[in-house]
Amino acid sequence: MLRAFSRSCHRALLCGTHRYGTPSVGAGRQLHGEVQRHRSLVQIKGTEAGEFLQGLITNDINHLQEGATSMYAMLLNTQGRVLFDTIVYRKDQKNFLVECDADKVTQLVRHLRMYRVRRKIEIDSIDNDYHVWCIFNPNLDFKDITQVDMESLYLNPRAESEALLELKDKVDVIVTRDPRMKYLGHRLIIPCNRTIKDIVPDIFYSEAKFKTLRYRLGVGEGMTELPSTKCLPLEANCDYLHGVSFHKGCYIGQELTARTFHTGLVRKRYMPLIFSGDSTDVPFDASVVNDKGKSVGKVRGCAGQYGIGLLRINECLAAKSLMVNDVQVQTFRPAWWPFEASKEKMS
Repeated sequence: MLRAFSRSCHRALLCGTHRYGTPSVGAGRQLHGEVQRHRSLVQIKGTEAGEFLQGLITNDINHLQEGATSMYAMLLNTQGRVLFDTIVYRKDQKNFLVECDADKVTQLVRHLRMYRVRRKIEIDSIDNDYHVWCIFNPNLDFKDITQVDMESLYLNPRAESEALLELKDKVDVIVTRDPRMKYLGHRLIIPCNRTIKDIVPDIFYSEAKFKTLRYRLGVGEGMTELPSTKCLPLEANCDYLHGVSFHKGCYIGQELTARTFHTGLVRKRYMPLIFSGDSTDVPFDASVVNDKGKSVGKVRGCAGQYGIGLLRINECLAAKSLMVNDVQVQTFRPAWWPFEASKEKMS
């Protein structure tokens, strides 16, 4: 039974025959477009905006100052735990947009203003001015995913963010490859008075398929999947998703993050889950239990057959079987994890 389930999960994971390659409209594939209604934007504007963000986020703002369009980053508390997961976009040298969970935008504005002190910057929610869209291929061929070495995660952020989409009209639109990984497609920041069809006319409208793609890749997002103060940035794969700089100066929460990275003691990470049946009745925070009856992780999100969990890596991969409530589930080491993942001192 377990072997049959394993084969079916493998087929489910590898479904889809299109190669992702370098996506562009009209390149022989049907790209999907999905508005991210659960994401909002905060604008930080002023001559000291870049310096201000540099002291708060896990990534290096100089990537944006030197020409990258976007970058992934997290804001941490003083204990080094995640408060907000963000994508930061550059409008110009003095104007940045910070994408965050829509339900936490008020808290983010309050958090940023608390640290503003006397800096000459403006911090405001612009939720009513722009929409966040993602353009992606839901039929990703997982056989085409390639591993990289750890060092390459920090090389040439400008090239990594360059858009490969052919847009009909780019006026007032920010377009960038998803800075977390190329397999997540592109992100577009579009004014509310524009329609996606004016900009990318050939896309297919989608609902919830992007979440499924994220789960299949093992990428968490937002306050539900990354509950505030409940996880560490490296557990959420922030280092693997180009979201942490270990060469920049100090930022809030840096000490624990740097120490964890350099000791290699990352025992738990967010990993994909594949359920043997529908996961509708599986609650958030449900325990993932191995064949010995021991809890080896927690469920952080579900969508149909797929989900994501914060799991003890070695114990889950070594288990003969895994269960969530009465539902059998499998996990695996994501193919996009860098080579160094196999060298971690995990227990």
